[in-house]
Amino acid sequence: MDINNVSAISTVCKNCLFAIYDGKTQIGCKFNRTDKADTHNYYKLIEAEDDEKEFYIVDNHICPYQRTDSWTHANDTDIVARVKEEVFMPWAAILFYKNNINDLKKRIQELKAQSVQPNIVTLVLSSDIPSEDLKDVLTDIDNSFNVWYVQKLLDKDLPDRLSIDICFDKMKRNKFMFYACFESDKFISTEFYSKIHTYVIDDMKRYGVIKEQDSIHNMTVSKPVHKKYGGNGNNVALEYKVAYENQELTQDEVRAHGTQLEDLKSNFIVDYGQL
Repeated sequence: MDINNVSAISTVCKNCLFAIYDGKTQIGCKFNRTDKADTHNYYKLIEAEDDEKEFYIVDNHICPYQRTDSWTHANDTDIVARVKEEVFMPWAAILFYKNNINDLKKRIQELKAQSVQPNIVTLVLSSDIPSEDLKDVLTDIDNSFNVWYVQKLLDKDLPDRLSIDICFDKMKRNKFMFYACFESDKFISTEFYSKIHTYVIDDMKRYGVIKEQDSIHNMTVSKPVHKKYGGNGNNVALEYKVAYENQELTQDEVRAHGTQLEDLKSNFIVDYGQL
């Protein structure tokens, strides 16, 4: 094929350490990414060749597992295990305190128990915590996470969605690929990050917002998507802007389009329960 027709956002498998060859012809990938790309609804698997090899190009996709001989660990005994250690998504957690200090402490432990901990945690306080309890909580957070913030809400009636936007503005200068929201009175699965990782990295699926039907708990948002659509501005939930590709969407337009999760006809809106 004409190599000029390949997107600049692509992965050439030719010299990847994880490409599987039969002689000079690539027949697969140790992470099965060529097979998945071949049936993907967005990425394309392209057959290419030069004077040395016949190989694949995964078009419209940057493969996080691509490594060549110049990789520091190229000569390690188990390079598959080694690369898995390197491939993860830095993320942020926004934790809403819901009036029970013991619940809050449990949620922090559940965040610490993730296979990849959030490197940023923002604690949102809409009610007072006794100073000694707050000190214990903040000491635990400080000892456990790279970056943390406390967002104290002076207006206790401020909608959670606007609180999320305030928190995002604080966090956005830090490195993370997505943020997730949690409420302290609801359990956080210790498999939370693993589910997101499997969906995005292993299964090569795309998302803008991952959420449950009527809750911000477990709601996961891509950082670029939040920035592109201006968060929850105009008092319109971000997922509706994403679904209808309209940053300036109004509440009247939302009501006209439909307000249930199943009504959001977009590949970028994902039901958390389906992960």
